[in-house]
Amino acid sequence: MPTKKQLEEAAEAMKQVDWAKIDAMTDEEIEAAARSDPDNPPLTDEELAQMRRVNPRPAKKPTAAE
Repeated sequence: MPTKKQLEEAAEAMKQVDWAKIDAMTDEEIEAAARSDPDNPPLTDEELAQMRRVNPRPAKKPTAAE
């Protein structure tokens, strides 16, 4: 679970995004930008096929003693 500081940093980073520029991009431009990022390339079809859905455990319900 992210810390409060991490959430604040993420919120600040989102304020810095030029959303109008992103909205103006075509799907092809977005994909080209993603493929050019060496730190976070898009997953291949093979990688996507190996993924499995994981459901988080439900939160433990507090008991009367808690």
